[in-house]
Amino acid sequence: MQYPPYPKTSEGGPPLFPGRRTGGMTVALITVGALIAVAAVGGLVGLIVFAHAYGEVHADMRYPYDDVTVTSCRMDEGARRPVAGLRITSRAARRGTYTVHLVFRDRAAGSGQGVAAGKRTLVVRDLAVGDTVSERVVGPDAVPGAPECEVAEVTFQSTAGAATVSPRPSPPAS
Repeated sequence: MQYPPYPKTSEGGPPLFPGRRTGGMTVALITVGALIAVAAVGGLVGLIVFAHAYGEVHADMRYPYDDVTVTSCRMDEGARRPVAGLRITSRAARRGTYTVHLVFRDRAAGSGQGVAAGKRTLVVRDLAVGDTVSERVVGPDAVPGAPECEVAEVTFQSTAGAATVSPRPSPPAS
């Protein structure tokens, strides 16, 4: 029985890929593939961490829109214009001015369809923390059918100075 000759130790053994040379191109492709995989996993982990941190930071966030309620929406029979009743309860950390933008529509046109009866803006100045104010706002134009009153936007601007907002007293000057 004849055995094939043993490989010479100086050549390092049989080739890894018979008939092919392992060159720089194979190494480059493996390296680029590994880098893409690491970037994809790192991006996914970063996205998960960002989403978690974003939720934690904004968990107790409040918006001025939450402080405004439309209590009624009716038709003024004499002028045939819509009348909205609003209640603003300040839950802000400091006193301030609320600016409420209202949109009046004709319900017959469908919810969210065109502004048939116009817009009005209500400004309540210097409302203290925890105070409630009720206001009545009359639409600018008459509507033929039942009115629809909607709060489009609410902004809040603090009227308290920074010194009155700070929960801790400032350190004494030395």
